[in-house]
Amino acid sequence: MLGGSTGRHLASAVALLLPLAFFIVVMRNPQWDTAYGNGTSHFYVVSAAAATSLVLALAVIWAARSLPDARTFFLAMAFVAMATIFFAHGVGTSPWFGGHDAHGSVDPFSAYGAGASTPTTTDHVAHETSAAGTIAQPGGSATPSPTKGQLRLQVVGYSARLSLLLGAIFLALSVVDLRPRLATFVVDNYRLLTAGIFLVLAAHVGTALAFPQLIAWVPMENPFVSWGIGGIAWLCLGFAALRYYQAYRYALLPLQGTMALGALFLVEAQLMMILGHRWQLSWWTYHVCMMAGFLAPVLALLHQYRRTGDLGVLVEGLFLRQQIRGLRDGDPQALTALAAAVAGKDGETAGHLERVGELSVAIGLHLGLPPQRMAVLRWGGRLHDLGKIGVPNNILRKPGKLTTDEFAVMKAHTVRGWNIARRCPQLAEAAEIIRSHHEKVDGSGYPDALVGDQIPLEARIVAVADVWDALTWARAYKPAWPVEDAVALFRRDSGTHFDPACVDALFTVLAVTPLAARPRVA
Repeated sequence: MLGGSTGRHLASAVALLLPLAFFIVVMRNPQWDTAYGNGTSHFYVVSAAAATSLVLALAVIWAARSLPDARTFFLAMAFVAMATIFFAHGVGTSPWFGGHDAHGSVDPFSAYGAGASTPTTTDHVAHETSAAGTIAQPGGSATPSPTKGQLRLQVVGYSARLSLLLGAIFLALSVVDLRPRLATFVVDNYRLLTAGIFLVLAAHVGTALAFPQLIAWVPMENPFVSWGIGGIAWLCLGFAALRYYQAYRYALLPLQGTMALGALFLVEAQLMMILGHRWQLSWWTYHVCMMAGFLAPVLALLHQYRRTGDLGVLVEGLFLRQQIRGLRDGDPQALTALAAAVAGKDGETAGHLERVGELSVAIGLHLGLPPQRMAVLRWGGRLHDLGKIGVPNNILRKPGKLTTDEFAVMKAHTVRGWNIARRCPQLAEAAEIIRSHHEKVDGSGYPDALVGDQIPLEARIVAVADVWDALTWARAYKPAWPVEDAVALFRRDSGTHFDPACVDALFTVLAVTPLAARPRVA
């Protein structure tokens, strides 16, 4: 899911299957499921995973600063919750709490559910608790009362389950289309809600470490509770993975794909947490899956930032998903909303898109296109830059020449726009226009290097209207070209860049001559 190719989809599938296959093999072969590690190693592994999750949370918060939306809040809180609680899960087994030999002295993770402890655990528990006193049982037997250290370690196991549960719920909320009033409330109170959640999470961490007896009563070993929590987490994570993958398919934004991949790794981690044998290889595998679930989006995010220097695109696929779903459901207002979203991506292009749509229709009428094609041509002109949703703003609005890498990112907007349009009944006929409006008749254009009549006529029309409007209207980074200069460029590039018939139609429509021309449609 790191890219659009079949090979990368296959690589993602293999990455998901490898830890699952390993887990199944060691569970079916108990002699391979050996004890491994101790509290200290557990602390370092968990801390690394928690730090990775926190990096992603902070990145989402940073990216969302200029794009306020309730979904970005819930996405950030998902990783904040997992990072904070999972860190407490690791600290409880750290050397500061005697965790260096935890798996050899106590049964520290009795709250993990169905997994079995190491063979010597029971004897050690009795040994460790004998000095702390006993609790009388019916029939005259006595059971050692747990020490504070044992209660803390039990709460540590509880925290692992809680981190995934809360993270899963927040992830699911990040892909839900909230009612406008609730979404507005979240946006208006973004900072207050964030501070409140941080305080609640900090209180949990402090309680789990300092007063574990207040939490240790939660019956995590009860199969109903264990599988019930796991089921809720699976439903939420699966729902989030589906929605992020849908956003990825619509917008071809790699980060959306890695969010789906990360959620699926967390689905696997939840299963392994319940079934794995504590302190043995099967149990450690869930830590690997959680680390992968955090690391996949972080690596994609760092790649995005290294390539473009902009994280704002992080959440744009989520916004597209709702609009595209409306198009697919036949919502008559969805098309207008999508056009507004494209215009809103770059405020300077709002008028440009309208003018290109109208000028394209005028050229099409002059060339004799049938009336039933006019609506398609108009929307193809208005939404020819649909795929720029997903292009980082610092590239889209850069005043100077783009670098090779930046231009590669920019060129991808044609395929992204086509991919969105072809999935929507109302835009499917305009999809080829959107894909091919940067093709050139000599074959030097992109994305498919089409030649001459291989380029749809409507795309050739939009190419002419698009460039004319871009040249003859001022932008923030350039003044409007003199009409004579624009005419000279079109005459020079007629037959190489532009279709000559479309150029002649443009000049006729605008009543343009080398001496008298209008820079825009009257």
